[in-house]
Amino acid sequence: MEQQTVLIVEDDEMTSAMLEMIAAEAGFHTLIAADGVTAIELYQQHEPAVVLLDLNLPQLNGYSFASLVRNFSDHKPRIIVVTSTPAEYEQHLSDLADGCLTKPIKRQELLDLLA
Repeated sequence: MEQQTVLIVEDDEMTSAMLEMIAAEAGFHTLIAADGVTAIELYQQHEPAVVLLDLNLPQLNGYSFASLVRNFSDHKPRIIVVTSTPAEYEQHLSDLADGCLTKPIKRQELLDLLA
C-alpha cells in the first residue's frame, strides 16, 4: 500500500514540528508549508490525501487556500483546520473543511482525525 501524504500548512515552527512528528508516527509522508502560496504549490505538485491547515498564514490565508482547493481543484483531500479559535472554523470553514483540531495539539485527537 502506498504511503499517503499529509500537507502541513502552519507558520508556527513548533506547531508544525509537532504535527509532522505525529503524522509521520501514524505512517504518513509529510510536506510542510509555512505560507499559503507555498502550500498551493506543494498541493498542486503532490496532491496530498490530507491537509492540516492553519487559518492565519502569510501571503494567502487558510480560508483562501481551502476555498481554492474546494472550488477549483479536481483533487479533494480531507482538510482539517488547525486553530486556537474553533468558533472561526464553525463560522467560516465548516463547509470547506472536514474537521477541526484545536490548539494546543492533542496527540490522540490528531491521530483520530487522521484515521
